[in-house]
Amino acid sequence: MQELAGRLKVLDPAASESVKIIEYFDSLIAGGAGVEAVVRAAAILGGTTAGARVRGRLVGIDADGARTTPTPPPSLPDTDAPSVWLQRDTGAALNDAMIVDRAQVALAIITARADPTTSAVERVIDAGVSRVDREAAAHRLRLDGEVRVVAAPPHSRHVTTASTVLATADGAVWIGLGEVVPPDGPAGTSLARDLDDLPRACADARLALRLADERHRVVDAGELGVLIELARAVDPSGPRHPDLEVLDALDARTLEALDVVVDSESIRAAATRLSLHHSSLQSRHETWTRQLGYDPLTPRGRARFLAARMLQRLGSGTRES
Repeated sequence: MQELAGRLKVLDPAASESVKIIEYFDSLIAGGAGVEAVVRAAAILGGTTAGARVRGRLVGIDADGARTTPTPPPSLPDTDAPSVWLQRDTGAALNDAMIVDRAQVALAIITARADPTTSAVERVIDAGVSRVDREAAAHRLRLDGEVRVVAAPPHSRHVTTASTVLATADGAVWIGLGEVVPPDGPAGTSLARDLDDLPRACADARLALRLADERHRVVDAGELGVLIELARAVDPSGPRHPDLEVLDALDARTLEALDVVVDSESIRAAATRLSLHHSSLQSRHETWTRQLGYDPLTPRGRARFLAARMLQRLGSGTRES
């Protein structure tokens, strides 16, 4: 599906967007997402408030992913089937019909196989839900004390656990509660101290997932230490720092080599891991120092490179490995 979307992006951008919409909702269905996740996906994809009526219940999510009171359109059909709409002051946008159609299909499938556990997980990790409702959900899930939150792509090999799938601006994300982590990664994890800490742990687990790569398939937010504060502060809409622009200009092989060098005890150790002679890697090190504008093997340079790489990964969206 991703390969098809890539080809269509060149040949027909509108068709490419349609494929992405289908893929997004399909991943939510496959992952066992709840009703709110589907409505949130419609709002994110449409860039406006989305509303839905499901079994008499009205659900509204604004473009930022927050709950809101929806206003059903006068033309809303009187039917038992789930209905979805996008609220716009102007006329319908290009992909509105596709978003509404796929969201309604997704809701029909989800309500037909509704699992109360999924709804309970959604409530305990949502800071916007009342304390009473979150306590009731925690009781249903038999949560007590510390809880490990795991974030992973919706199509990864999950071990059965209390879970749901969230719709985010970076795509669908599987969220599980418990010590079970997908064995092959990628995955992000975070430990919640108690019920009140679960929303924070969920957000940090999602950040950790975005930092997972081929060498670090499972990233624990707790092991990031103070770096998690930097990750939380990332503003994708803000100006791009020159250090990130330098990394963006490097090819994938150079970045991979730099990752290994910075993660190694010495140039000689890194050369062994990269199957290179240490003198050859030493000359590359000198080139990299000129390109980066700092020496990545000094204590300050290493910290600067690692911070820039982390921000670069966070800016590139969730990985689909």
